[in-house]
Amino acid sequence: MSNNNNTSSEGRSLKIEELLPVTAVGIESLKEANPEVMSPHRKIYKWFARRPTAATRLAILASILPDDVSDDQLLRWMCIGPKEGVDGAIEDYVVNKQATKDNNNQPVTSHFGYDYPLQNIPPKNEMQEFHEIVREHWDGSLPTVLDPTAGGGTIPLESLRYGLPTISNELNPVAWLLNKVMLDYAPSQGSLDGDIRPWMDEILEFADAELEEYFPRRDGVAPSHYFRAYSIECPSCGQILPLTNRWWFNRRLNMAVRPLFEGDALRYECINTEETNIDFDPNEGTVSGGDAECPHCGVVTERDELVEMFQSEDFKYEVLAVRYEEKISGSKYHSPLEQDYEAIQKAREKVKNDLHLATLLASERFEGHWDRAYPYGVTQWRDVYSPRQLLSHAKLLEGFKKVEEEIREEYNPERAESILVLLSLMSTKLIERNSRLEPIDVTYGSPANMLGNNNFSFQWSFGESNLTTGTYSLKTAADNVLDNYENVVQFLSHVDGGSVTVNQGDAANLPLEDDSVDAAVMDPPYGDNVIYSEVADAFYVWLKEYLGDIFPQTFSGSATNKEDEAVENPAMVSDAEEATAREQYENKMSDIFSEVYRVLDSKGALTVYFTDKEASAWDSLTMGLINSGFSVTATHTITSEMPQRVGVQGSASADSTLLLTCRKPGTSEEIRNRQPTLWSDIREKTREAARNKANELLDSDLNLTKTDTIISAFGPTLRVFTENYPVVDNHDEVVRPKQALEEARTAVVEVLVDRELEDSLDDVDNLSTWYILSWLVYGRETIPYDDARQLGLGVGVDVADIKSDTKIWSKSGDKLTLKGQSYRVRDYTALEAGEKRRKRAYPIDPREDSFNYAIDAVHAALNVLETKGSDFTWNWLNDRGLADQSQFRRTIKSLIQVLPESHEDYDSIVNLVSGETGELLDIEISSINRNNGDDDQSRATLSDF
Repeated sequence: MSNNNNTSSEGRSLKIEELLPVTAVGIESLKEANPEVMSPHRKIYKWFARRPTAATRLAILASILPDDVSDDQLLRWMCIGPKEGVDGAIEDYVVNKQATKDNNNQPVTSHFGYDYPLQNIPPKNEMQEFHEIVREHWDGSLPTVLDPTAGGGTIPLESLRYGLPTISNELNPVAWLLNKVMLDYAPSQGSLDGDIRPWMDEILEFADAELEEYFPRRDGVAPSHYFRAYSIECPSCGQILPLTNRWWFNRRLNMAVRPLFEGDALRYECINTEETNIDFDPNEGTVSGGDAECPHCGVVTERDELVEMFQSEDFKYEVLAVRYEEKISGSKYHSPLEQDYEAIQKAREKVKNDLHLATLLASERFEGHWDRAYPYGVTQWRDVYSPRQLLSHAKLLEGFKKVEEEIREEYNPERAESILVLLSLMSTKLIERNSRLEPIDVTYGSPANMLGNNNFSFQWSFGESNLTTGTYSLKTAADNVLDNYENVVQFLSHVDGGSVTVNQGDAANLPLEDDSVDAAVMDPPYGDNVIYSEVADAFYVWLKEYLGDIFPQTFSGSATNKEDEAVENPAMVSDAEEATAREQYENKMSDIFSEVYRVLDSKGALTVYFTDKEASAWDSLTMGLINSGFSVTATHTITSEMPQRVGVQGSASADSTLLLTCRKPGTSEEIRNRQPTLWSDIREKTREAARNKANELLDSDLNLTKTDTIISAFGPTLRVFTENYPVVDNHDEVVRPKQALEEARTAVVEVLVDRELEDSLDDVDNLSTWYILSWLVYGRETIPYDDARQLGLGVGVDVADIKSDTKIWSKSGDKLTLKGQSYRVRDYTALEAGEKRRKRAYPIDPREDSFNYAIDAVHAALNVLETKGSDFTWNWLNDRGLADQSQFRRTIKSLIQVLPESHEDYDSIVNLVSGETGELLDIEISSINRNNGDDDQSRATLSDF
């Protein structure tokens, strides 16, 4: 769905500014969420927030095709839909196939009648047709596509697959290297499998020989993983205090570790909890909430003291259990032997006494705002690894260095470079599964991903891999990197390598001429969503060791460039204030968009992905666009949700992608001379744009959640705002986009209330209205704090002001949790019994004759019903005249409509309007239309990518 606008006088008509087949594209994006069919470029190496192929193709192709191209033709070029046999529109066909896909046991491709689009491009004759139409529309040449913030490379890769001149720019050296592998080496060097594997085998053979003594075999079998933890000397009793928050190794196989204390000694026993008749709970570790309880004296060592001990290195590494990928004595999981302790000590001595190893990665880590490892003494990059882990990675590096010169001598410079880069990716890929910061996956008994949450977290227990054998070895890493690289080679086998430029540098300073780019498509950084430079440093410091001589300029710094990164990073501002960090992010995005404005031809368009749900992030991004001179001309919502006809509406929360298309509306002089627009003159226009979009989406086949409906309405609202910018209020103060977005949120909520609640909330108090709307819009008790605050402001409630008095919500981090009656109401029966309960903790006393808010009265009534029964409740309601109060009745009816059936208050509310109390209230529950009856939260959405 889109909102259209006439392009500038110089603009070239584009499909992106017309209606697009976003439903079919959303379905394809959902299908692509399956890891087994995911695009191979996403599997070569770790990067963050890569978008689905289908959505990417839509953004690129629609940004260069003329507006008269039909949806069917566009979808065919995107490889969506079967080649023949479709009656009617392709999008309808795809929607119907999605609606019926669970009705048979066919493979997905058989059911849909065509392959996954990401695996194909149009055949040669159709590609020629595509190129002919595009050339005709662009004065005889294929348009150049720029992605100034290329990240993981999805946009430039798809542009290149369609044979378009492509420019990829990326600041981060790690992401740039991935782009170079995919966009440069794959088309120019082609297959490298046969060249690389002998060198990889040589490196593996060297490392295996060097590390064999540090990974002792048992019955001739080498270990694959170790379960590691720490211990300290208890500050209270002096005994050994092992530190772990749980003793599970593999919960699926019931394998756990039990500590055994024998005098002053401590050993660990690997046990099967189903077979061992002992009183032991593997869930009960010694660490909880960052504090450690001594199993000997019971004294708790608090987190602050533990932090000091780790900073002073007053701890020991422990080995709790060992995993073998072959069964030994009937199991793959075993207690450590003396030889395991000896090997670990030997590795420690090796690292300590070897000059190179003693100084390897002795560079300071950047302490990020969300870094949860730095306080525990992980201050240098070498601290990220236990001594044996550091030794293992170092031996792979040493093996690489041994073959590097031979590779340079055997191949031409370009091919040698590509071989060395891929070899380095194989080895450094392994740091994700072999560090102190990666947890144990207790479901499968193997190391999990160090960067699973896109930050660094200290782990009380961690996994350690043998890099020469098993699941996370150099061999498996090589297979993964090479197999996926070779698939990318096939993707680009038809491409001329000279049609792409892979640039590493600041997007605010592109090495391009003015007006030299025909289309810009970008997925920009979103505020503080991921601090790319910080997490990428984990790879950068190792890649610098491998490739510093090959790319001396790219890997010249001790870490990645954080000063020029377009993220909202509190760690980069001296006062660490959120507002300052956001201002820096906004300024940086303004600089980037201004640079895109400079290099973009006046007839072209900029298409921007946006998925962040916070209005403040939208505000910053929009100000960046405005400051650069762009105007929003069209918006599209791509969702991975199923159509409503499938019968699953109201289910999981969705994360849609919005495409914002922007144009250069005129000359820079015209933009500077624009006259300000009064906010009062366009305020209603922004609300009308939001209402129209909401109604359009709610009437469509899309199964959008309420939050996605609100976010989708932001696009057309911003179009109105940017068209009229600068905007000022009656005091001549500049109005920011956030104010327009707040109006959009309020307008959409009004639409939702009109359409989905049986009774108006006009006479319901503001607090009760906010509570009802929060459930209506979000459908869950935990919601983003900023969203809840904005929703409150729309109905006249400042959530911060009412928190302590009402206890209607609590906060954890950036989340707000809505509270029910059990958290807010003092128990009636307990009060009668004389039990003392603090009024501050339970603000509602059900014995009161009146209540400040309708929601308070409802919660009090539920408590009375649960504790005193229906007869007493009938009298309680009657005595207070609540049955005759419309606020009370409307609040009850609305809560029945919006609360999930799993909510603790739902059954009580239903009981309240049933039986005798129901007759008094005169509310017919069978006639109430439920809007939130499905509590399933498990569906995949675009946020899974």
